[in-house]
Amino acid sequence: MSAGDYLHWQFQHTRKNYDQSVVAGDTSTQTANIINPKSAKHRIYIQKITVSITTYSAVTWTFQDGAGTPVPIAHMSIPAAASALPSETQFVFDYGPTGTPLTIGEELDVILSAAGAAGRIHIEAYEKLEATLTAEAGSSLQ
Repeated sequence: MSAGDYLHWQFQHTRKNYDQSVVAGDTSTQTANIINPKSAKHRIYIQKITVSITTYSAVTWTFQDGAGTPVPIAHMSIPAAASALPSETQFVFDYGPTGTPLTIGEELDVILSAAGAAGRIHIEAYEKLEATLTAEAGSSLQ
């Protein structure tokens, strides 16, 4: 059986795919920490983010890591009406099979500028152990 390039990396490491519906009343506090690493020694790699918009409102959604100085990896401006978009009502951010890394030990957040828009988020991702473990760390970090 053959797996696609995205699945190859997810099978080699730890799969961290994610699906979420965002309703019009959601705020950024309801969409924080959507993908969390197992420990401070693991890094999340985002392969693909797909957002399907169902309710429009003039807001922005930013996908970023949760570091002290957050690093944005995707940003989208949602118009007030569907007619302001081309025929597609999806936003796709594709970082390829190996993905784009977040800061080691940091989670992925979605920051909503305001409530109002709604849609469905699908994220393809994996997590990889990237820091040296000591014998004292034990198996909980592996």
